[in-house]
Amino acid sequence: MQGHTRGRKDGRHALLVIVEDDLHANGRHFRTLDCIVLDTSDDMCGELIFTVFAAIAKFPRQQIVKGTREGLDSARARGRVGGRPRALTSEQITDARILLGAGHTRTVVAAKLRVSRWTLSRALDTASR
Repeated sequence: MQGHTRGRKDGRHALLVIVEDDLHANGRHFRTLDCIVLDTSDDMCGELIFTVFAAIAKFPRQQIVKGTREGLDSARARGRVGGRPRALTSEQITDARILLGAGHTRTVVAAKLRVSRWTLSRALDTASR
């Protein structure tokens, strides 16, 4: 089971694939005792059954993701924007440019604005775009 890769999959699907491979490697298969005939001893049939199980397991997660996206889109349409507020206002960025133009270093300007040098550099780069 170590090093098993079949591309990026949902965790449940990956688990089903690992279980399927492990069962087949050890010569084990599922077989129903009553109701419909379910025989996974055939590789193609077994893969089909596990693919169906994986799709069923994946469905609730897809519904949650869909609902979350719809909620975020609805909030955006109402003018709500998520995320962390900007550390520097446009006025502070303008002041920083003036100080930098006057010969101050980014370290000194960042200290005056009470932000890190990295935050100042990122704000300047974003504002210039």
